[in-house]
Amino acid sequence: MTRALVAGLALLAACSEGASQPQPSGEALAQIRAQVEGQRQCAPLLSGTWPIEFSADALSGPRVDALVAAGLIRRVALPDTGDRPRVRIEPTEAGKRDLWLRRLDPTSPAEPLLCYGRKQVVAVRPEARDVGAATGPAVKGEVLRYDYRIVQPPAWTQRADIRAAFPFLTRQLDEVHSAEQAATREGDRWVLNGDTGKDASAELPADQGFFP
Repeated sequence: MTRALVAGLALLAACSEGASQPQPSGEALAQIRAQVEGQRQCAPLLSGTWPIEFSADALSGPRVDALVAAGLIRRVALPDTGDRPRVRIEPTEAGKRDLWLRRLDPTSPAEPLLCYGRKQVVAVRPEARDVGAATGPAVKGEVLRYDYRIVQPPAWTQRADIRAAFPFLTRQLDEVHSAEQAATREGDRWVLNGDTGKDASAELPADQGFFP
């Protein structure tokens, strides 16, 4: 009897705590979408800097072959210098549509990224915790997270050879993702911490990308 009473009280307390947690409104979802919706989702293309020039051997593997076969890039032989043969990677006209030469600032070298869709926010959820304690001053209070899908993928992302060469792409396109970014309330608005807008950086682990 005592155990049943304790269990009942614990359940009641848990329900009460959950009920006290405010749920995000449709307006909150709209505010997050306004900051994120349509953001390009991209991953590094073969190198960290542009132009992409390496030995012919380094760019001769099946992953580069798949990008060439998809009509996104081509290999261009560089003049013979007496050393190992070298090639430059150039985008095709079709590849230029999905190539993003991102610069973190006007003086930094361009970083080649290949874009494979755009973000679509599908849900937001509240979270009570400290935000940013590891990287700066902690932000206490209500926090909002969002989940998203990648939509509008280019046709080449459906190719079997591309998906076999870059398994991360299948997961990116087929799953719902939880964003690392958090939003905090400023007055009556939810504002995302970090970059927002069309040219924000993609959230992708450093070991994932269109690498050779």
